[in-house]
Amino acid sequence: MNLATGGTANDSAGNAANARSAFDQNSATQWLYGDVTGWLQYDLGHTERVQRYTVTSSNDRVPRDPKDWQFQGSTDGSTWTTLDTQSNQVFATRLKLKTYTIANPASYRYYWLNITANNGDSTFTDLAEFGLFASKP
Repeated sequence: MNLATGGTANDSAGNAANARSAFDQNSATQWLYGDVTGWLQYDLGHTERVQRYTVTSSNDRVPRDPKDWQFQGSTDGSTWTTLDTQSNQVFATRLKLKTYTIANPASYRYYWLNITANNGDSTFTDLAEFGLFASKP
């Protein structure tokens, strides 16, 4: 079950409308950020135990795909715990969905994808979707 519904999205530019594109469950839209690093944040409005997350490449240029990042959780939106770290990620095709499992999940209200490098573009970073998943009965 994708938990990224009904909450509040934000990004490193403070552009909530743009950030929402990463959580709209529509890979035809994209989050496009004007830098080589940046972050996406999702406030669930309550705590949930995210067990895995997904990143989907956009239909845009390969060099703009996220390459290195930390996936983090927070109960207060200011103190972050790193739940997963990825480096040298390459998306073989456009609109490629990749799933990452959290080794030690815990309950957090806020989740953050802190992108520290893209795949070589000197101006933009983008992705189509960022999903937060938990097993629900």
